[in-house]
Amino acid sequence: MRMPRPRAISFTPFWSELQGYGLSALRQDALAALSVALLTIPQSIAYSLLAGLPPTAGLYSAIFGTIFTSALGSSRHLISGSSTGVAILIQTSIADVLYNSFETVTGPAREAVVIHLLTQIVIIMGIIQIAAAFFNVSKLLQFVSRPVMLGYFAGITIAIAVAQFFYFFGVPLPTGGEPIFYKASYFCSHLLETNPASLAVGLVTLAVLLVFRRKLKNWPDALFALMAGILLSDLFYLWKIGPKIATLADFSQVAQPIPELTFPWIDFKIINRIFPSAVAIAFLAILEVFSISRTFGAKSGQSVQANQDIFGLGVGNTILSFLVGALPCSGSATRTALNFRMNGQTRLAPILSGVFTAVIVYFCWPLVSHIPLAALAALLIATVPTLTNFQEVKLSFRATREDAWVFLVTFFSCLIFSLDVAFFIGIAISIATYLKKSSEPHLVEYAFNSKGRLVIINAKEETHRKVRIIGIGGELYFAAADFFENAMSSLLEDPNVEAIILRLNNVHHMDASMCLAIIHVQETIRYKNRHFIISGLTEEVWHVFHRAGLVKQIGLDNLYFTDESNPQFSTWKACLRAQELIHKKL
Repeated sequence: MRMPRPRAISFTPFWSELQGYGLSALRQDALAALSVALLTIPQSIAYSLLAGLPPTAGLYSAIFGTIFTSALGSSRHLISGSSTGVAILIQTSIADVLYNSFETVTGPAREAVVIHLLTQIVIIMGIIQIAAAFFNVSKLLQFVSRPVMLGYFAGITIAIAVAQFFYFFGVPLPTGGEPIFYKASYFCSHLLETNPASLAVGLVTLAVLLVFRRKLKNWPDALFALMAGILLSDLFYLWKIGPKIATLADFSQVAQPIPELTFPWIDFKIINRIFPSAVAIAFLAILEVFSISRTFGAKSGQSVQANQDIFGLGVGNTILSFLVGALPCSGSATRTALNFRMNGQTRLAPILSGVFTAVIVYFCWPLVSHIPLAALAALLIATVPTLTNFQEVKLSFRATREDAWVFLVTFFSCLIFSLDVAFFIGIAISIATYLKKSSEPHLVEYAFNSKGRLVIINAKEETHRKVRIIGIGGELYFAAADFFENAMSSLLEDPNVEAIILRLNNVHHMDASMCLAIIHVQETIRYKNRHFIISGLTEEVWHVFHRAGLVKQIGLDNLYFTDESNPQFSTWKACLRAQELIHKKL
C-alpha cells in the first residue's frame, strides 16, 4: 500500500471556506470570537508579564498572530498567539543574553536591547517555520517522544510557578538568567519580604477565578478575576492599607496600544547568541500548534495538514517581526478549547477574535494600567496544573523504563540548565533512545518442516544444520550494521554450517552502511569456503543492491525476489540453490 504524499502548501487555504459562507455561520463564529477575545486580553497581558515585556507584546501576538496563522493554516479551530512555554523561553533566553553580554547596559538603552533581541528571535522563528513547512519537517516531529514533551512542560510548570510567586507575594525578582532551582532558593530566602497587600490581591483573584471555573464554565473567568483584583487593589490604595501594590503602570509606560512598524533586518553580530534559543522556541511553537490542531481536528472530524499549519505559523511570526516588541505566536490550548466549546464554525472565528481583541483593547486601554501584577501572577499560577497531563506522566512511568528516564532527565534538565538547552537535551535523548532500539533489527532463524512449510526455530534450540536460514526485519541502516555483522560472525563459528540464506522479506529500506556490512559478511563467508544466498528481495532493496554493486558482488544466481502471493517461495528456491552449491563442492 502506497501512503498518500503530503499536500502542497496553499497560499489561499481560506478560499474554499468563504464559498457558500452564510449568516448563520457568521453569527456562530462572531459569538465564539467574542468569547475568545474576552479570554485573550487577560491571558495575553499575563504572558507579556511572564516574558518580562510590556503588556502590548502579548496583545500584538494575539491580534496579528491569530489573524494570519488562522487565515493561512489548515485548522478551523486553532487560536494562536503567545503561550506559556514560548513566553517563558523568551524571558529566559533574553535574560541570559543580557546577563552575559549587556550587563552594564541600563535604563532606556537596556529596554532597546531587549526589543532588538526579541525582534531577532521572532524573525528567525518565522524563517525557520516557513522553511520547515516547505521541507516537510513535520515528519521529524515523530522523533520527539511524548515523555520528552511531558518532561519539558513539567519543567515549564515549575518555572512558571517559581517566577510568578515573586509577583504573587510581592518579593523582588533576582537579576540575570539563573536556572529555576536558584530562583526557587532565592525566593525561599527572601520570603520574609512578602508584601501582604500583594498577597491578598493575588489570593482574591485566584479564588474568584476558581469559583467561576467551577460554577460558570462558559463565562470569561479570567476577566472577572482580574476585575476583582483591580477593585481590591484600588481599595487598598484609597484606604492606604499596606505597602504599594505593583501594577502594569509601574511595569510599562505605554500610552496607547498603537503598533509601531519596523523593518526586521537580521543582526549578524548577535545572531550566534540567540540562534539556539530561536530554534528551540520555533520548534516548541511548531509542536504546540501541531498537537493542538491535531487534537481538535480529531474531535471535529477535520483532516488537518501539519505543513499548512506550520506555514501559517511561520507567516504569522514573520508579520509579527515587523511590529516593535511583539511576542512570537504559538498555539493556545485554552483559547482553542473555548472556540471549540462555543461552536466556532470556520477559520473566520479565530480571525474575528483577533479583530475583536484589537477593538476592545484600543477603547479600554486606560483600565489595563490598573491591573496589579499579583492578579496577573494568580492567573498564570492557576494555569500551572493544566500544563502537565498527570495521567500521561503516570502512563510513561508504567510503560517502559526508557520512557521514565527520558521524562526524568528532561524534567531535571529544565531545573538545572536554561530551558532552551533542556529542550535540546530532551530531543537528543529521545532520538538516542529511538536509535538504540532500532539499531538491533529483529533476527529470526527459520527451517522447513516435514510439510514443506517455513517455521521459526526456537532460539534456545541447539541447531547444527548445513543450511541456516536467517530472517531479518526492520529498517536496515547504519546503526544496525555492527549488530548484523556480529550476528553473522557468531553464526559462522558453527563448523557444520555450509550455507547461509539471508531472508529479507520484511525489509524495504537499506543504506550504504548496511550494504557494506553485507559485503563484509559475504567476503567472510567466501573466505571460509561457504555459500551466501539472499532471498525475499523487495523491489526497493533490489534497486539499492543494483546501484551499490551488490548484484555483481554476490552474483545474480544467489539473489531471489520475493513473491507477495507466496512469500515462502523465494526462500524455498534459495534452499534448492544452497543444496546445489553444497553438492557441487562435494
